[in-house]
Amino acid sequence: MRGRSVPVVIALAAAAGGAFFALRAPQAVPSALERPPADEPWPMYQRYPNHNAVLEAPSLRAQWLTALGDKINGGLAVTSGTVYAVSFDKKLYAIDERSGAVRWTAQADNILMSTPVVQNGIVIVGSGKDGFLKPNDAMSQVWGRPEGDDVYAFSTRDGRLLWKLHTVGQNMPSPAIVQNAAIVANGDPRAYALDLQTGKPKWSIDLPGVPTMASVNVAGGAAIISTCHNAPYVCETRAVDVRSGRTLWTNPHGGSDCTPTVDRGRVFVNGSEDADKRFHTGGVLVIAALDQQSGRTLWTYRTPPGPYTYVVSRERQIAATAYGGVLYQPLGNASEVLALDEVTGKRLWSFRTVATVKMSPVIKGRTVYFGDISGIFYRVDRSTGRLIHASSYLQGFSTSPPVIAGETIFVAMGNVVMAVPLDQI
Repeated sequence: MRGRSVPVVIALAAAAGGAFFALRAPQAVPSALERPPADEPWPMYQRYPNHNAVLEAPSLRAQWLTALGDKINGGLAVTSGTVYAVSFDKKLYAIDERSGAVRWTAQADNILMSTPVVQNGIVIVGSGKDGFLKPNDAMSQVWGRPEGDDVYAFSTRDGRLLWKLHTVGQNMPSPAIVQNAAIVANGDPRAYALDLQTGKPKWSIDLPGVPTMASVNVAGGAAIISTCHNAPYVCETRAVDVRSGRTLWTNPHGGSDCTPTVDRGRVFVNGSEDADKRFHTGGVLVIAALDQQSGRTLWTYRTPPGPYTYVVSRERQIAATAYGGVLYQPLGNASEVLALDEVTGKRLWSFRTVATVKMSPVIKGRTVYFGDISGIFYRVDRSTGRLIHASSYLQGFSTSPPVIAGETIFVAMGNVVMAVPLDQI
């Protein structure tokens, strides 16, 4: 069944001077809180391997807006009463989840775009920005800048720097924490397992290409990494043992912008084929389901060709969310979100949006939540693909996906992090 286009029944929810929100300038203050005995972990992009970042917090119903110093492309982490967010102003922010007040900020040396990952009083982020280290060398594979970049570990209590690792390449993709190590794939192009307490590498391996924005996913003792090689343009997805870095399998599907999704014994990846001359930049997307144990391709779904957009982000492949046996897949070459059967790849429904969706959706109950780059946020019935409600905001939604905790949804747009009751978005 095909979802209908969005009607012009849209609430202007972020108008200036709106009565529901107070816009706060980010003013860092030392945390007055004692260090919690143990932070609730946020070990990877969207917390879970299936990317459905929905948390149980029955008493939480928050409503606020907090402006950061620059735009936000990294995902949010919501844990132990704190929302962690990164910004192009080279800072990591710790924000109170109930009030929106900034508890502290931590400074980096370059743009931050990775999802903060959190465990045992430590929050880890990586710095970097788009571009080859040698842009005029067609064979160059290192994605970074002459100064190099860093992986940072800060204290969750007050933002104090605990350690940092300097790398040749960028560290834009999000790490994943497992077995007291942070697994990092970066622009060197390499993958590292870093000791969570010291930052010292436990192992490192060469990768055949760069994960420009494809964060590491960890499931079943394996780190799953998608990369692309520049010349010739060849992509793959690789599973490596988290203890040793040994390669378990490789598969020729995947994309360097798209974090793999794992659910019910399957790995879902999204790659692109730039084969349509009608578009200056554009082509076909190939969504693939891989067997989690062997890496064997189970099915593929090819989209019609379409243009890629550079509004709010240059990402072409968007990470899907898996839930209840269905893969919810935004398309980076169309204004469309698909629901695909996880087992067969059959299209269950398609929902047309006003503009491209560049974030992973989240699903709670019978509702799918996501926003597009025009600034419209949607609630869609997950069984039928029919629109439940849409709200219009004053800035476009980028690649930072929503997080739901209790009756509150947290999402970033432009340079703003907002908390909204679920029934009001």
